Amino acid sequence: MKLSASNASPTIGDPFTISALKESDNDIFYWSGPGYTETTNSNELSINNAKYSNRGWYYCSKGNSDCNTTIRDSIFIDVKLDQETPPCTVTNNFFSSSNLVYDITLTSVTKHMDPTFNAMGVYGGDAFGYPSLRILFNSYNGNVEPLDGVYMTTDQLTFDVTQEYNVVSVSFIYNGVFFHCQPDQKLYVSHLNGKIQVAFCNMVFSDGVSITTTCKCKMTEL
Repeated sequence: MKLSASNASPTIGDPFTISALKESDNDIFYWSGPGYTETTNSNELSINNAKYSNRGWYYCSKGNSDCNTTIRDSIFIDVKLDQETPPCTVTNNFFSSSNLVYDITLTSVTKHMDPTFNAMGVYGGDAFGYPSLRILFNSYNGNVEPLDGVYMTTDQLTFDVTQEYNVVSVSFIYNGVFFHCQPDQKLYVSHLNGKIQVAFCNMVFSDGVSITTTCKCKMTEL
């Protein structure tokens, strides 16, 4: 038995199906993979909407009620992040807001572990510390260098184990007021000469009470 996949390198959101050879109506298939275990008569395992958490090794053992033989095989599904170009034009290391702050040139852009949240973060500010921009990557992703691709915002400041690899928290402080991003907005991550680069367009932030603002930014680790 040899496993095959309709798409062994799907992008997040794509469907994929893993198939094994079915030789008899009495064949029984034991499927397992990332967060998945099933015993079934079906020789196919289908994922309709791939998530990054679906990335990994999938295993299948085939048995038959007519005999005691077992055949096994495995296949790796390499789920990819979406790769998109930011739809707006923003000067590098520059932050602007629709109604709160003056346009800011970021003179400090760093990347390091944030001990408070145990998460990898990218931080930007000017010589006076404004706008104290902080991008936190999901602390359950192993805290490794973020991959290039599209990440989606959460309106939570902290993460939980059920959230996907490509979930981020974006926030900033201005004039002592804390602003956090609204959910389901895109953050674009890439690398330039080995340095991480992040960008967002028309991202909506709220102080949680009465003020909202739309911001855009592009910054590259200095």
